[in-house]
Amino acid sequence: MSLLLRLVAILQIAGGFYGLADALLRLASGQGGGGAVLVLVIGLLLSTFAMIAGVLLLEGDALGERLSRIALALQIPVIATPWLSYAWHVGATVPLQLRFGRHVVLDLDWSVPSEALRLAVAGPSTPVLGVNLLALVLWLVLRFARR
Repeated sequence: MSLLLRLVAILQIAGGFYGLADALLRLASGQGGGGAVLVLVIGLLLSTFAMIAGVLLLEGDALGERLSRIALALQIPVIATPWLSYAWHVGATVPLQLRFGRHVVLDLDWSVPSEALRLAVAGPSTPVLGVNLLALVLWLVLRFARR
């Protein structure tokens, strides 16, 4: 297995564990009501999915590669509109975002270590569309990696 695939797997395992632990702590502390608990459970499931995909990828399993591509593809979009908001990442993120308002603003940020799930049927009044560049690059690595 190449060094890049190992790094992708380790990032998924560590980020998935980080997200899993955070979601469990929030659930145990009783934060939020109905909708917030549902988002926490979805975050817990997504983090677990990323962690399992990373473990299978590290073991060299073909299923792990497919699951890792799915997990990374789910981390690529960054959407925040008045009607829908979605962004998810585990391990690290490098989002490139366009903020639409009176002026269009281009924003590039990064966060390591990090995990987050933003999922809502509402959002900010100023729309934001973007991509998680790190997830996109890692997805491309997995897509075109030759074993």
